[in-house]
Amino acid sequence: MNYAELKKAYDLVIQKCSALEKEVDELKKSNEDKDLRIEHLTELVVKRNKMLFGQKSEKSKFINNGQLAFDGVFNEAEAEADTSAPEPTAETIAPKSKKTGQHRGRKEIRADLETKKIVYELPQEQPICEVCGGSLTEYAEEYITTRLAVIPEKVYKIEYYRKVYKCVNCDKNGTKANIIAAENKTPACIIKKGLPDASLVADIMQRKYQLGEPLYRQEQYWKLRGIYLNRTSLANWVIKGAAWFEPVIKRLRYHAFFEPVLNADETPTRVLKKDGKPTNKKGQMWIVCTGASASKKIALYTYRDSRSKTVAEELLKGYTGVVQTDGFQSYGSGDYENAGFWAHYRRKFYDCIPEGDNTCQSAQIVAIIDKAAAYEACAREAKYTDKQILTMRQDIIKPLLDEAYEIIISLRPSKGSALGTAVTYALKQKGKLYLFLSNPKVEMTNNLAERTVKPYVINRKNFLFSDTEKGADASAAVMSIIETAKRNTLDVYGYLLYLLTILPEMGNDPTETQLEAVMPWSMTLPAYCRQMYSEIH
Repeated sequence: MNYAELKKAYDLVIQKCSALEKEVDELKKSNEDKDLRIEHLTELVVKRNKMLFGQKSEKSKFINNGQLAFDGVFNEAEAEADTSAPEPTAETIAPKSKKTGQHRGRKEIRADLETKKIVYELPQEQPICEVCGGSLTEYAEEYITTRLAVIPEKVYKIEYYRKVYKCVNCDKNGTKANIIAAENKTPACIIKKGLPDASLVADIMQRKYQLGEPLYRQEQYWKLRGIYLNRTSLANWVIKGAAWFEPVIKRLRYHAFFEPVLNADETPTRVLKKDGKPTNKKGQMWIVCTGASASKKIALYTYRDSRSKTVAEELLKGYTGVVQTDGFQSYGSGDYENAGFWAHYRRKFYDCIPEGDNTCQSAQIVAIIDKAAAYEACAREAKYTDKQILTMRQDIIKPLLDEAYEIIISLRPSKGSALGTAVTYALKQKGKLYLFLSNPKVEMTNNLAERTVKPYVINRKNFLFSDTEKGADASAAVMSIIETAKRNTLDVYGYLLYLLTILPEMGNDPTETQLEAVMPWSMTLPAYCRQMYSEIH
C-alpha cells in the first residue's frame, strides 16, 4: 500500500472518529436532557402524590411524614375510633381558660344553655329508716352526672293579623260606620310578597356559606320535614337577601381603606352562565382583608370574571397603605406599597424537599424561615412595641433571611423544575419580601388572607359552582358578612338575622349614621349578635 492510499485511509478514519465524537456529544446532551426531564417528571409525581395523599399541613413536624392511608378518607368512623380513648366529660367540652389553658368545669359548658334538672327521690312508701323505723328527712342532694341533649330545631309559621274596629253608635244610627284598623306593624319584607322570614333566610345563608351545606341538600332537609322548598326558591332568597348587604359592605370597605395594611388574595370559582349564556371561562373570587394589626377586623369578597391587573386596580383604587400579596403580577400598580409574604416563599421550597430527606438545601431554607417566624411569634406574644419589633427584625431576623438567600444564590436547579421556579420567585420577590423588616405593621406572612380564602375554598368543594354571576355576587356578599362577623367574634346567625331584619326597615338608601349602628364592632348591636361562647370556636 503506497503513501497516498495510507493517507486516504487515515483521513477516512479521522472523519469517522470526528463523526463518532460528534454523535457521542449529541448522545450525551440527549441523555442529559432526558435526565433533566426524568428529574422534572419525578419531581412532579412526588409533588402530586404529596397533594393527593400526603399530609396537607405545612408545619415542620410534618415534613417527610410519609403518605396518609386511604382508611382515614373512606372509613372515617373506623379510622378515627379508639375504644381506649376516654369518653368526653362535661369538663372537657367546656371552654378553656385563657390564663391557665385548662377546662373550666361542668358549669361552664355554655352559660346560656337551658339546664333541665332531674332529681331522683325515694318512693313514698320507703321514707322509713331500716335501722330504727323512724322517718327519713331530706338533708342534701348528691350530684350524679351531666349529659348533653339536643332537640331538633323547631319550624313554625308566623301569621300576621290586625284588629279592625267600628263605631257601634254610628252603625246603630244608620250612618256610615266609622271603621278603623290597627296599625300594620309587620316587619319590612326581605323579598316583596315573599314567603320567607328573616330567620329562614339567615338560616339558609349560614348553612350554605358557613357550614358548607349546598342548596340541594337543604332542599332534601326541608322535604324530610314535609315542606317542599325547591332549590330555585332557596337560591332566589339568597340572592335577593344578599342584595340588602350592599350598603353595609360599601361601609366596611370604607373603613378597611383607613387601615395601614391590607392582605389580598384570589381563588378560582366556576360560573356556568354569563349574561344568560353558557360560558367556560373561569371566574375569580377576590379577597381583601385588613391586616393583623388592624383596629377594625374586616374581610371582603368580590367576584369578577377575570384575574387581570385591571380588577386589582379597581378593588384597591385609592388605597395608600401596604398591600401584602403572594407576588401575583396583577398587584402593585396602585398608590400602595406591595409587600410579599414568606409563607408563599416557604411553600415553594417546602414542595421541593424530597421524601425522606430533611438535610437538603430546600429543607435548610425552610428551617431558617421557621426559625425567623418563631422569633416573630415570640415578639407578638410578648407584645413588643413597634420600635422593639423593628430592632428585633434588623438584629435577628434579617441575618437569618440573608443566610437563606446565600443558599438560594448557590443553587443551580435544572430548567423548568420546581426548585428552579422557587429560586426565580425568591430572587424576583426579594424587595417585597424584605419590606416587612422596615414596617412593624406588616406581618412576615400573609396567612390571614389565606385563612380568609380557605372557608370559600371549602364551600366551593360542596356547591362546586354558581349558576349565574348574580349567584357569585351573592356568595361574595354573604361570605363578606359571615367572615367579618367571625373575625369580630359575633354569632354568625345572630348577625345575619339582625341585618336581614333591620336593613329592609332602613330602605334602599340608609344613612351613614344608620350604617355605623350596624357595623360588627358597634356597641348598639343586640345581645343575640354577641357570641358568648367564642372561646370554644
